[in-house]
Amino acid sequence: MELSQISPYIRVAMDSVIETPWTIEERMIWDYELLFLMEGQLEVRVEERVYEGRPGDVFFFKPGERHAIQSRGAQTIRQPHVHFDLNVLPDSPDVTVSFKPIEQMSEKEKEWFRADLLSTSPYFIPNHFRPRDSAHLERVLFDLIREHETKPPYYEFRVKSAMLDLLAILLREQYYGGKANKEGQVEFLSEIRTYIDRHVNQNVTLEELSEKFHVSKFHLIHLFKTMFQMTPIQYHQYIRMERAKNSIQFSNTPLSQIAEQLGFANIHTFSRAFKTVMGKSPSHFRLNR
Repeated sequence: MELSQISPYIRVAMDSVIETPWTIEERMIWDYELLFLMEGQLEVRVEERVYEGRPGDVFFFKPGERHAIQSRGAQTIRQPHVHFDLNVLPDSPDVTVSFKPIEQMSEKEKEWFRADLLSTSPYFIPNHFRPRDSAHLERVLFDLIREHETKPPYYEFRVKSAMLDLLAILLREQYYGGKANKEGQVEFLSEIRTYIDRHVNQNVTLEELSEKFHVSKFHLIHLFKTMFQMTPIQYHQYIRMERAKNSIQFSNTPLSQIAEQLGFANIHTFSRAFKTVMGKSPSHFRLNR
C-alpha cells in the first residue's frame, strides 16, 4: 500500500445512541468500520474470537470478516462509528452498509468487497483494542461526524483529513504498543519528547534529561531510540534544524539572527550543525528557495 495514494471515502459517519437489548446478527461488511464504544457494554464476535467491549474500547471491522454484536446489561449503548473505503473507487457511491451474511448476498454484492490492506504489517490494525489516548481519538472522530452530517462547504476535504488522522492514531497505537510494552513507558517517553520540543531554542544535554527524568543516560538512549528511531540529542538537533530551515526558506531573517534565536553561540557553529543534519549549508536553502 502506498500511503501517498490513500484517499478515503466516507460512507457513513454517525453518533449512535441505542437502547438495549440490541443485536446485530452475524454479517459481513464490504468496507471498513471503526466503532468507538463510549457508553454501555458489548459482546463482539469476529470470526471465532469473542471480545468484551467496555467504554473506551475501539472495534475495527474489516471487509469480508464475519462478525456479530450484542449488548450486555441494561445500559444504553453509545457508539460513534464510521464506515469507509480506504480509497475512492468507481463504485464507492453505490456501495451500501451490509447487514447480510455472505449466503444472502447477490453476485453483484459479492463484488463489492474491498481489498483488506490493514491486516498485515506494517499497517496492521487489530479488531479490538483500548487506545491509550481515547480523548484524542474521540475529538477527531466527532469532528469527522459533524462535518459529514452537516456538510458545510468543502466538507469533503475535512472528512478525508479527519479519516487520515484517525488512521494515523490507530496505526500509532499499534506501533507504540509494540515498541513500548511496559506500563507508562509511552507516556514517559512522550513527556521527554515534549520537554525537548519546548526547549528547541536552547541546548539540551543527556545529563540534563537524565537528571530531570530520573533515568540513566544509557537507558534513556535505548528507550528513546527504540521508540523514535533516534537518540534524544539527535531528535533535538533535528527539530532545531527543521525550524531553522523553515526560517531560512520562508523569511528574510538574517542567518546570524536565526542562529541566535536557536541558541547557537555564533553563525559558524550553527552552520556546521545545520550541514551535519541537513546535508547542505544554510545558504543553499536561502539561495534556492
